[in-house]
Amino acid sequence: MTDIPTDAEFYEYRGQRYRLHSGGRDYARIEVDGVPTLERFPEALELSTDPNHPWVMLPRSVFDALYHQTARGRWHGAPVSIVSVVRHGVKRGLVTVTYDGSQPDEAVAAGFSGNQYMGWEALVPADEIEDIRVEVTRQDLKGT
Repeated sequence: MTDIPTDAEFYEYRGQRYRLHSGGRDYARIEVDGVPTLERFPEALELSTDPNHPWVMLPRSVFDALYHQTARGRWHGAPVSIVSVVRHGVKRGLVTVTYDGSQPDEAVAAGFSGNQYMGWEALVPADEIEDIRVEVTRQDLKGT
């Protein structure tokens, strides 16, 4: 699988960071490695043991911090956000990038699809993305 940083959110739970899977107002599902158990996640509201994509649903009140990760780079010379990696199917391993510039001509010349109103996007091989920079910011959730 392609190992490239993407825009993401992570929750800190019991000293570990877990990528946000999905969530609602009072809960969040986090992606986990291996089989989730109540021993590892005693506050779990729900566990998914799908071997291809295990997750745990926890009340938001149990998390210590929220981390926002942004991943930026350049594709064909144009500034991009690295949004996601395709995980399944024939396009597995390709990377979704969005154009971060403001010039429609630059987006078209670089090979993006879209427009200046709805945005510009491309599905590209990871090795075509250059000058990758990652920034992570931490938001304390416990109010210390």
